[in-house]
Amino acid sequence: MNQFKWAAASLLLLTILVLSPLQSMANFQFSDVPTTSDYHKELHYIANKGIINKADKFNPGDNLKRAHVAKMIVIAKGEQNTPEKNMTISDMKSGTERYKFANIAIQKGYFQLSSGNRFNDNEDITREDMAYALSEAFNMSEKITNQKPLVLTDVANHKYAERINGLYYGGITQGDNKKFLPYNKLTRAQFARFVARAIDDQFKLEVKPPDQQSSVSYVKVATGNDKDPLNVRSSPSNSAAIITSLPNGTVVEVTGNTGVWLKINVSGKTGYIHEAFTTSNLDDPKPSVPAPPVAKPDPAPSAKLMGKVTVNNLNVRSTGSSSAAVIDKLNAGKKVEVVSVSGYWAKISYSGKTGYVHKSYLKLLNQTGNPLRDRVIVVDAGHGGHDPGTGNSGKTEKAITLNVAKKLEAKLKNAGAKVLMARTSDKYHSLEERTEFAKKNYAETFISIHVNSAGSSAKGTETYYDSSSNPNGTESRDLATFIQRNIVQKANMVDRGVKNNRFYVIRNNNVAAVLVELGFLTNSSDYAKLTSEKYANIYADAIYQGVYQYYSKQ
Repeated sequence: MNQFKWAAASLLLLTILVLSPLQSMANFQFSDVPTTSDYHKELHYIANKGIINKADKFNPGDNLKRAHVAKMIVIAKGEQNTPEKNMTISDMKSGTERYKFANIAIQKGYFQLSSGNRFNDNEDITREDMAYALSEAFNMSEKITNQKPLVLTDVANHKYAERINGLYYGGITQGDNKKFLPYNKLTRAQFARFVARAIDDQFKLEVKPPDQQSSVSYVKVATGNDKDPLNVRSSPSNSAAIITSLPNGTVVEVTGNTGVWLKINVSGKTGYIHEAFTTSNLDDPKPSVPAPPVAKPDPAPSAKLMGKVTVNNLNVRSTGSSSAAVIDKLNAGKKVEVVSVSGYWAKISYSGKTGYVHKSYLKLLNQTGNPLRDRVIVVDAGHGGHDPGTGNSGKTEKAITLNVAKKLEAKLKNAGAKVLMARTSDKYHSLEERTEFAKKNYAETFISIHVNSAGSSAKGTETYYDSSSNPNGTESRDLATFIQRNIVQKANMVDRGVKNNRFYVIRNNNVAAVLVELGFLTNSSDYAKLTSEKYANIYADAIYQGVYQYYSKQ
């Protein structure tokens, strides 16, 4: 620390008044910890807190013993006066300081005895055992989710993965080149820094938020049978060579996708697994029912854009006009190459033929790049202007829906989609204007966002589609299912299901169209989420993920 100069009494007085605990340590220095070291501040901070002993030397590079960790955590938590419990620790003598701190640490759950009731106090502690102790002491376990994916890639299937994830997002450690190195020994300097970060925010590392514009970052192998491994193939095809297999329940990071095939990294190699045998719910190791057998996918067209016909008896015309001659008809499920798109007309090529179809009845699927790139998506924030929608305690549906819609717009645009907002301000638009807006702008997907109201006991999310008038009812239901699933999982909402209903904006559309009721403003728990900026981001991300997954499904 820099020594203060006693030049001005007034400046000195002000300095004394505002001195932090960190600054007050200036009189004490470890002789083997230079002021230029990157752990100097943290180490001297915890020394002044009494967490480590003040001595001439600290020996920062030495490995740390389990007994030292137990003592430091107990003191850091202010639990050193906890009465000892009667317990047998076979390799420690009761009445000693080491026994006392080990006894308290075991009581609190920071450590567990090994076989023979041994504490192994003189054993060098590993980083994995440190992770367990710290996360237990400071409540830092963090489930691996798409909002908080596991950045430290070498612990994806480690027994303490969630605890290590908690230390990462708690600003305690960011590992070494995205690796935690759980079996490495822990040095005295490393742990001193971890403790300082755990007890004082001024030392915490800046945690960079994960890319919430990406699709599912992690999936878990879910074959439906604990004994059945999942084959990893060299390319996205059932006929490709098997390069390895993954046991049921294995968590893997997804780095890309080709249709239903997920691109993953396994032991430094790139491979592909079929999404039908995975789940993005990392808390659930297997689906409730076995996944269906994987049919060999149709060979993908060589064009960059593929179209999948969504209705039966789709007219193929000689030119891009509704008055042009019909030269063929296609049924739902047929895949064609899309040569070009102009307005609502798509020029297609299939089976050696060329023609034009109305693109409303094609699900346009990118074969390269982001699945959402160039897709025309209308986002409709419900209500507006003189129509506030439902309300409670000064919070209105029109404000909540616009906030979520704008966040969704940003995410979709970042993925390369062409996003059209039915409203961008507190302005009223009729239901007819909203659907006509979509049609005039050649929409391919329509998403209307709303908030519900009822009695105080009603709560949860529900997503609607229409099959009575909308010719793309099946596609709408598919899109609704993806969105509903993501909102329920990510926002921890009660699942009220996907429902078929003739709401105006979805029945008067002719593309995949859904109406999302995020939650009930009249329910206290839903209200807390609907009026939270944090959950506005979660809702937007969940809808985004649903749309992404819909367009990823080939």
